[in-house]
Amino acid sequence: MKSSDYIVQFFADRGIKDFFGYQGTMIAHFADAVERNAAVTNHCSYHEQGAAFASVGYAKASGRCALAYATSGPGAANLVSGIADAYFDSTPVVFITGQLNTYEYLNIEGVRQNGFQEMDVVATVGAITKYAVKVEDENDIRYILEKAWYIANEGRQGPVVIDLPMDMQRMDVEHSRMRGFDPSELPEEPAAKADTEAIAEDILGSLRKAKAPVFLLGNGIIRGSEAHRSVMGLAGKLGIPVLTSMLARDLLPHAHALNFGHIGSAYGHRYANLIIYKKADLVISLGCSLCKRQVSMYNEKFAENARIIRVDIDRHELARRIHRDETGYLADCNEVINKLCQRDVSDFDRYESWIERCRTIKEKLEEFDRTYEEREPNRFIEAVSMNTPDGTAVCADVGQHQVWTSQSFLLKENQTMIFSGGHGAMGFALPAAIGAHYGVGDRALAICGDGAMQMNIQELQWVCREQLPVTIIVMNNSSLGLIRQQQDDMLEGRYAGAAPPGGYTAPDFCAVAEAYGIPSAKAACREEIDQAMEELDVNGPRLIEIRVSDRSMAYPKTNFGEEMFDQRPYMPRGLLDEILKL
Repeated sequence: MKSSDYIVQFFADRGIKDFFGYQGTMIAHFADAVERNAAVTNHCSYHEQGAAFASVGYAKASGRCALAYATSGPGAANLVSGIADAYFDSTPVVFITGQLNTYEYLNIEGVRQNGFQEMDVVATVGAITKYAVKVEDENDIRYILEKAWYIANEGRQGPVVIDLPMDMQRMDVEHSRMRGFDPSELPEEPAAKADTEAIAEDILGSLRKAKAPVFLLGNGIIRGSEAHRSVMGLAGKLGIPVLTSMLARDLLPHAHALNFGHIGSAYGHRYANLIIYKKADLVISLGCSLCKRQVSMYNEKFAENARIIRVDIDRHELARRIHRDETGYLADCNEVINKLCQRDVSDFDRYESWIERCRTIKEKLEEFDRTYEEREPNRFIEAVSMNTPDGTAVCADVGQHQVWTSQSFLLKENQTMIFSGGHGAMGFALPAAIGAHYGVGDRALAICGDGAMQMNIQELQWVCREQLPVTIIVMNNSSLGLIRQQQDDMLEGRYAGAAPPGGYTAPDFCAVAEAYGIPSAKAACREEIDQAMEELDVNGPRLIEIRVSDRSMAYPKTNFGEEMFDQRPYMPRGLLDEILKL
């Protein structure tokens, strides 16, 4: 059996039916094997970064491992941003790169390049992968594939890279004659040794003593998993408010009675920040990193009146301590949740008065946030969400529109929301929405800014070519809005590279869409958004360009150095004092 055929079938047997990639000389045998295998579909991007982000979008939307491929050198280099995104957001993706024939290597120490388009891929991606390896012997192919698959999917998930020289793609191989991989070869993960019974006991004991507990759920909880259903069931039984990180925003639909928003030291929901920062006396953090973006620069003030119990699968995350009254458990939060939900809590008191206080805080702060003019883009996002069918995968790019989306998109029960979280890569949303469509088998929505849209605009041809049910929303404020906002705050309004005075411009996106054969419409108010989303076919490609003020702001926002619950625009001091006394 040809080695490329063996590799493709290996992944097909494990459920990967969609391969995302871009052709090139040094990956040609592998791409040909994908094309010839009737069990899989070859999806060709128009830039390798598009293939990388599509695979990440597929994995984030579906919860399953994905695969992307590219040729050597520049092709492999163009995958790097997607590899980094997968690594920082714990997303399982296998990346395969073509490479120079093994016999072409010069073995000369210090030589910069062994041949045309050769690059040391393994060294390049070593810091942003769980496992990276070059195949140098065809007899190792089975071992490498099995090991890569195991590592990508076990423990804290993440990307792996297999660098595949041209000659290794065309060898004759036989499964039974190649050595296999045994997971026992790897050192046991420390988290696997955790006493989850004892952790569950501590959490339940702390809940008995608490008057104002919250669950803080993070990206370590897989949407739709048993643990996800269990923790929400437990929260419902006891009446415990649930807050999330931005990446875990879709663990609860907007209308859920226990949904009290996502935290964020700069742009989180105002009510979520206040509840956890000033009111909670117990924070049970499950699979949430509690990085500076979540807890603020002065983390010792975060939930300063609360005990924090953290459960995380990564010991390095737990080393990022928040404050003195903190207990960190190195364990898989999903296993801890399952232990928690096996316990009888029928004799627990429900936190009725606490949940009512939280509802009052949420109502008062939402009412205030609806009053100021700068929130108009948030109202546009609300309109988009109300016209987006359930089951849609919602992919937000990076910029002001990401903030507006995380704050104001009214998620339905079966909608997923996908971000480029830790990596924060502009150009993410469009290819991620393409991959998400294949991952969930339903419609997808990409919400972009005018700057982010131009990063991977070429993938509109992919959307058109395959007539995908992908809706593209372009929030056009003729600037890199988040940068412009920072330039106003910190650089006296000098807009280098972020607005027309600084050399930045944007095209007519509807004209661009029409050139790609995609129906489009413009909108500048809620009524026009409703009309455009009603008139354009939701079951095919469509682009809607929403005109936003060139002075648009992402609010509420915490000023650097201030407490994260007291965001701009500042609420009246009387209202703040009233809420703090609740």
